[in-house]
Amino acid sequence: MRCIRLYAVAVLLLAAPFCAARDVAIIADQSTAASALTGKELSKLIKTAKWPDGRKLMLFLKDPGSPDGKLFLDKGCNMTASELKSLAETSKTVVFLGSDDQVLQAVSATPGAIGVVNVFSISSAVKVLKVDGKLPLEQGYVLHGN
Repeated sequence: MRCIRLYAVAVLLLAAPFCAARDVAIIADQSTAASALTGKELSKLIKTAKWPDGRKLMLFLKDPGSPDGKLFLDKGCNMTASELKSLAETSKTVVFLGSDDQVLQAVSATPGAIGVVNVFSISSAVKVLKVDGKLPLEQGYVLHGN
C-alpha cells in the first residue's frame, strides 16, 4: 500500500508542471484582417486603442487580477493591472468581463475587437492571432506561463 502511495505522489509531482502551465490566447473577431502580431504591436494596439489602419480597437478580457490576466499583463502588454484599469476608465476601449465565454461572445460580436482567453476556452466563433509568429501551445509562445 505504501508503494502505491509513493507512486501516486511521484506521478503528481512529475505532472504538476504540466498541469499548472497556463497559456492565454489573443483572439479576434472573424472579420479582422490581422492574423499575427508582434508583442510590441500588441502592446501598442492596446495603448492606442486603434488598429494600424485607424479603426477603433476594443479589448475584452477577464479580471486583470486573475492568473490569466496577470500573465497577459506581464507578457502581453507590459502594463500593471492599475494601468490597464485606468486605461479602461479613460478610453472606454477596454472591457472587463466575468468569464472566457463572455469574452468569446463579445469579441465575436464586435468588429475590430480582440480578447484574451485561456487557450482551453477557444471556439470556432473567433480567430486566434499569432504572437511573435507563434500560436498558443507552440514552443516559445510568449503568452505561456506556469
